[in-house]
Amino acid sequence: MRDRDWKILRIIEISMRHHEWVPVDEIIKKSKLDSNEVLYRLKVLNRHKFVNRSTYGYRLSHKGYDGLALNTFIKRDLIKAIGNKLGVGKEGDVFTVLLTSNREAVLKFHKLGRTCFTRGKRYRLYLADKRHISWLYASRLTAEREFQVLNDLYPVVKVPEPIDQNRHAIIMGKWDGVELKRVDLTKLDIDIKKLFWDIVEEIKKMYNIGYIHGDLSEFNILINEEGDFLIIDFAQAIEVREDKIVLDILPGEFKMDIEYYLKRDIGNLLRYFKKYGIRESVDEIYNYVVGK
Repeated sequence: MRDRDWKILRIIEISMRHHEWVPVDEIIKKSKLDSNEVLYRLKVLNRHKFVNRSTYGYRLSHKGYDGLALNTFIKRDLIKAIGNKLGVGKEGDVFTVLLTSNREAVLKFHKLGRTCFTRGKRYRLYLADKRHISWLYASRLTAEREFQVLNDLYPVVKVPEPIDQNRHAIIMGKWDGVELKRVDLTKLDIDIKKLFWDIVEEIKKMYNIGYIHGDLSEFNILINEEGDFLIIDFAQAIEVREDKIVLDILPGEFKMDIEYYLKRDIGNLLRYFKKYGIRESVDEIYNYVVGK
């Protein structure tokens, strides 16, 4: 990739605010480059699969969006190497990265597909007013949102440390642990009931700050051999404002969703811990979390 390749890519990115497919004439006009040069650069970008091409023009691919975000982090002198893929979630890909400070971190690319985007619009207020929106732009908004949530929660709640964010990508502190789903807690030297209530306490802290996870389960709680844990994946976090005036102006359906999703988070936790003999009431824990 050369500077002019990045320039063409950024022009396509910006122009996609107004076009599903950006016409070649517009790319040439905005680049102020010779048409043959632009066509050559587009051919290079297409070969690297950084753009998609049609008879209507060009648009950025997910790979091209990844490249733009990575290039920004590199220019900020933040990342110097990328390691293995840690996993593929419902809404993104996660990699290990090495920072220029020689610290290991985690890089997460948000990639909203049509299914999760449609589902998410029901209760993500930051997307709800966007009538016409590309999946790339929605991914960026979701990354910005998760980064904001992490900044609001860290370090009070056990969540990843937010380091930096650009476009649809977030860099977070790395934490050594595995998904709760993959662990037999009876083989750890821990008090399982205490672990359960410690997680409930984090849910309560989160609520007091003003958030509900919205998709909490054994798949997004990491645990280490000492029994310490971390809650991850806040792409679907729901904001609960302490300001009652704000709550009063929310649509009735959304008010109901706040209770529904918090109870669902608690229910998922209880379902998992049931095999370890934990028997508690969803309603009682809900009342404890919200302070009733």
